[in-house]
Amino acid sequence: MPRIPRNHMTVSFFHIMTQGINKEYIFGTNEEKIKYLKLINSEEKSLDIKILSYCIMDNHSHILINTQNINDMATFMHKINTQYAVYYNKKHDRTGYVFKNRYKSQVIMSLKHLYRCIDYIHENPIKAGICEDKSDYRFSSFSMLYKNSQENVRKNLEISILQSEKRELINNDENDLEFHLLECDKVDKNQICKKEVDNYLKTKNISMIDLHDNRKYLKELVKLLKLKNISFRIMENIIQINRESLRKLLKND
Repeated sequence: MPRIPRNHMTVSFFHIMTQGINKEYIFGTNEEKIKYLKLINSEEKSLDIKILSYCIMDNHSHILINTQNINDMATFMHKINTQYAVYYNKKHDRTGYVFKNRYKSQVIMSLKHLYRCIDYIHENPIKAGICEDKSDYRFSSFSMLYKNSQENVRKNLEISILQSEKRELINNDENDLEFHLLECDKVDKNQICKKEVDNYLKTKNISMIDLHDNRKYLKELVKLLKLKNISFRIMENIIQINRESLRKLLKND
């Protein structure tokens, strides 16, 4: 199927994705995630943009928007990413690109595709092994969107947000787009390992140096990471202990 020029599109729902340069953790701290969310909310008010859902991960973000003006989407993303890049470079005393490319966007062609996109966005923290329940993740719209039941959310979307385009989207259901796993959402074992190690150190109230000096804790952590299917190569990078030494910890079990 030939690609439809943006200026000829009649639908106005877009799934927008941004990713850190070289997959860097550009949203690696809570402070950085909060900063990006503040920029998103601020620029939404200044343009003809309605944010339907979002999720900010450590190295990428997802935003689902409704806009009647395709140019507003480009302006919206340019503003928030430019402002965030200035903030991030200043904070980390660095220069150069912060984001990989400009941004990517997928056109939402049907109600079915819209619902799948919302679910897909909110499932990011689960897939990354950060939490077990979507409502536990602070930096997505899940808790805000699903204050009421999922059925009510979908009903409200159809009645209010989609009112002007409901007929067109429903008619497109038969040609619903396949929703592919995006490159930035493929399970990042390094990210999972880092989160598990950080959580373990916090639970035990110890430092990485303490971990290195305590064989019992180290062995316990390695077992935990193996249950998460983390390779010794990745453990070596995160824990900073030779992988052969880590293997030996489990040899007698």
